[in-house]
Amino acid sequence: MKSMKNLIVRLVREEEGAAATEYAILAALIASAVALAVAAFDLDGIFTDVSTHIKGKISAAVN
Repeated sequence: MKSMKNLIVRLVREEEGAAATEYAILAALIASAVALAVAAFDLDGIFTDVSTHIKGKISAAVN
């Protein structure tokens, strides 16, 4: 537990740690926005339809 606290303190003091934390927060926000967009616009159904269509074309080409 003490080493975890030391790691956090060291990351807060260092510029690189702050930048890494900012990038992690930014990545989490972008991932959340993408997930919300997929849910809000029912993109999951569209991705499923496209995937099914592509799989059908590949199967037809192979056979």
